[in-house]
Amino acid sequence: MNQMQQNPLAALRDIHLPPEPGFWPPALGWWLVAFFLLAITSFSLIKWRQRQARLRPIKLALNELKKLNLESSDPRQRQLLLQELSALVRRFALIYFPQKKVADLCGQEWLDFICKNSHSMDNANTREALSPLVQGPYAPTCDTDLVVLGSVLGKWFKDLKGRRS
Repeated sequence: MNQMQQNPLAALRDIHLPPEPGFWPPALGWWLVAFFLLAITSFSLIKWRQRQARLRPIKLALNELKKLNLESSDPRQRQLLLQELSALVRRFALIYFPQKKVADLCGQEWLDFICKNSHSMDNANTREALSPLVQGPYAPTCDTDLVVLGSVLGKWFKDLKGRRS
């Protein structure tokens, strides 16, 4: 009877807790979160660099346009400025657009191309404002309002800046 009065649980050892889990290696869920964060960051960085590369020629063209003094009254200087504007647009188009599309364009085809790539501007007004770029550089005198032409070109460059491609 003596054995029956003894507590049968007294011979058992006390409850012991498992060791605290370490922070390494992380569980599978944390690996997935890290992978997705890395993928999203990499994708965002690639897209940002592509956008910067696409906007760089536009920024350079706008800066070059701002440097030109389009308010000159000297006829010879005005003719040279018109030639510089025409060359600026041609150089920009060769860099920004696929060369096969741009390289052989001249005359009305060149003007059509410029107007076609002007999305926010009215086509008739754009064509009229940009028409001196086609024949003006080869004319003996310049009777074009270069300030208006410069502002239209600036708007054209900025329009391309806002366009997604």
